[in-house]
Amino acid sequence: MMAVIFAMLLVFEAATYWHSRNVYDEAAAEGVRVAAAFDGTCADGITAATAAVQRAAGSWARGVRVSCTEGAIVTVTVIGSTPGALGSALGFTVRVSESAPKEQ
Repeated sequence: MMAVIFAMLLVFEAATYWHSRNVYDEAAAEGVRVAAAFDGTCADGITAATAAVQRAAGSWARGVRVSCTEGAIVTVTVIGSTPGALGSALGFTVRVSESAPKEQ
């Protein structure tokens, strides 16, 4: 019985990790799309990525940090925690980066 419960918790933990990774990846993609636009800035990209996480994740996204680097290639990085299967007791840190060339 304990092995079945442990296996189920492991499956739940893996599912929350991949779901969180997908949410953070979509937010990074949105942020880099905005920041790499001709009239976009890193500040705009960070705002867009943060808003995307809040829209998709709501209250379960903990410790979300968004950073951006500008240049010929713009990179937006989203770092945050995943919700654990047992509340805050478990969970992982996810780091996702997306890059795009700056429009001229």
